[in-house]
Amino acid sequence: MQYLATPVTSWGGFLFAVTRRKRAKQEHRNQARGKRGIMMANLKYIQHVYEELHKYPEISLEEFWTAGFVAEELRKMGFSVQTKVGGEGVVGLLELAGPGQTFAFRSDMDALPVLEETGASYASQNEGVMHACGHDSHMAMLLGVCRYASQQNQNLKGTLMAIFQPAEEIGAGARAMLEGGLFAATKPHRLVGIHNWPSLPAGQLGLQEGPISAYADTFKAAFLGQGGHGALPHKTKDPIAMAAMAVHNAFALVQRSFNAAYPQTLSFGVIKGGTRANVIPSKVSVEGTVRTVRTEDQDKMIGLLHQAFETSSALYGGEYVLEYRKGVDAVVNSAAVVGELRSIFERRIPAIPVVTQGLASLIGEDLAYYLYEVPGVLLYVGSGQQGLVNELHHPSFLVPRQTLETGYRALTSIVDEYLG
Repeated sequence: MQYLATPVTSWGGFLFAVTRRKRAKQEHRNQARGKRGIMMANLKYIQHVYEELHKYPEISLEEFWTAGFVAEELRKMGFSVQTKVGGEGVVGLLELAGPGQTFAFRSDMDALPVLEETGASYASQNEGVMHACGHDSHMAMLLGVCRYASQQNQNLKGTLMAIFQPAEEIGAGARAMLEGGLFAATKPHRLVGIHNWPSLPAGQLGLQEGPISAYADTFKAAFLGQGGHGALPHKTKDPIAMAAMAVHNAFALVQRSFNAAYPQTLSFGVIKGGTRANVIPSKVSVEGTVRTVRTEDQDKMIGLLHQAFETSSALYGGEYVLEYRKGVDAVVNSAAVVGELRSIFERRIPAIPVVTQGLASLIGEDLAYYLYEVPGVLLYVGSGQQGLVNELHHPSFLVPRQTLETGYRALTSIVDEYLG
């Protein structure tokens, strides 16, 4: 009897184990199909939101309809919503099933005063205003991941914070939201800002530690002389000559004064002076922008401008006045958070390439002010398309569908890791 019982028991255990494995595999397949179904539905939602937001762009400080649209979508998903944070800023909080940390995403909302030339069926309905920087795609991706978190609430823990920021294009929105109490009640453990990036092909991500954007400053200078007849320049103090030499000297000084390992640039965008061909004016003004990635280079650039302008105006017997305005600070990605995200992407979305070098540029981006408060990064989502316009702020630029999917997959993997 003992001999006969052993194989029967073992056989029963074997069948039980096989059955259990089959059930586990079936449950895994069902879960995968379920997640795939959720993703496909959410991608349709993201595309719809993207097109709707693209139709009705609003410039900085006038994001009234946009803020209302975003707030209403968040409420539908079960978020508690705060509006008018630092202007038209919107903040959504979703309390998840279990206790845990708070994680924040940030999207910008404002558009640009650009006349759209895409010919898209969902082109801007607000003439002379366009989402030419792709902020519509950022909002759509963030709303998509908010929808995912709401759907997966029972499997998540902690709090998801969704920040929709106005006035990024003029460098004012982040500081306004912080001054308006953004983190007064709830301060996140980590923060990720997102931006499409046409220098990367669609389907790729960009994630690099250290400086990723620039200190973006502007300046105005006036060269003051003594006007007169164009035929008698020896009786004048010619401000046109001052300005011309000042521009040349400034470029020459910058070219030979900075460490090439740290990106920087100086550009003049405006020169104004004079009314007639044969009249030398008494004043010429110039305007330009300075981009650096280190504070010491920013300070050095100011000194070089003074040096170039002073010597040039003095040579012709005139004077100058320089008005220098420091703009947004450089975004410096946290090395710790970059490491965490790279690990997440390698494990959860290994098929998506992640570029980790050569991403720093001299654009201006006010995400920097959040990162003084919370460890975080600016994550790039590739939006480049072969044979099409791949330039931010261009009247023919559109964010492709693949970018929306890549962004959604990246952001949901972040949610699953930090809040799972």
